[in-house]
Amino acid sequence: MRGSVVCSAVALAASLLRVSPAAAQHSPPPFLQIFQEEIKPGRAGLHPAAEAGWPRAFAKAKIDNYYIAMTTTYGPPEAWFCAGVRSIADIEQQNQAVEKAPGLSKELDRLSQADAANLSGYRAVLARYHPELSNSPDIDPAVMRVWEVLIFTVRPGHDGDFAEGAKLYQSVVKKAQATLPWATFEVMSGMPGPVYLVFVPHKTLAEIDPNTGAMATVEKAVDEPTMKKFAAVSEGYSSVESRIFAVSPEMSYPRPEWVQQDPKFWGRKPAKPTSQAKPAAPSSGQ
Repeated sequence: MRGSVVCSAVALAASLLRVSPAAAQHSPPPFLQIFQEEIKPGRAGLHPAAEAGWPRAFAKAKIDNYYIAMTTTYGPPEAWFCAGVRSIADIEQQNQAVEKAPGLSKELDRLSQADAANLSGYRAVLARYHPELSNSPDIDPAVMRVWEVLIFTVRPGHDGDFAEGAKLYQSVVKKAQATLPWATFEVMSGMPGPVYLVFVPHKTLAEIDPNTGAMATVEKAVDEPTMKKFAAVSEGYSSVESRIFAVSPEMSYPRPEWVQQDPKFWGRKPAKPTSQAKPAAPSSGQ
């Protein structure tokens, strides 16, 4: 559940993998905040209706703190709310903006209480972008509908193994002449580490098929010596996990130009909960 302090942290300028609409390219931000919510079994259908109150509250307060929400298609039932940050100082500035908006903090507290019945856990993560470990990350999140997130948990002292593995994979993709962008972020706080998060964008779920498209081309470019090199660097990993997410426009706060670009998608609204399954009402005194 996001309390008023955590909630205000969500209220950050920019969205996932984009800092400024004026940028010539859709470059990843220097920092990324991810607010992860674990959804209770049987509550996934009710969660979007509760979360839709957040962007409405921000819009009413005229705060342009756009963010992208996405939910797991494959992986534990979670919702991730992702916001790019130009600097750590921006976090404080955005917190102050939310706190100064009349009635907004109180409304966010109310929304947190209403959403509590849908959640079983919560985590806030701050991560730092590594351009040297990424690949052609000119990514426009406005047109991406699926995100593959690879979670690399690295053994302490083995960050070099991850860097070597990332650069090795870059060389394979280059050799295959494949179009396969990704953005790599190192977790600074919020998860037991070292942890690296690799965001791979897709316009459709079909793009993750290893038998077609870019993935098939890359796999053909991996020869036996390269496989041995990957095996060697993988000794530095404690675990590697892959999750597939679908963008949730109902829970996102998209930029106005995104809505203009694809109003049918970004303008989608969540279904209203039935009278028997309404989100929990705020307690008295809120």
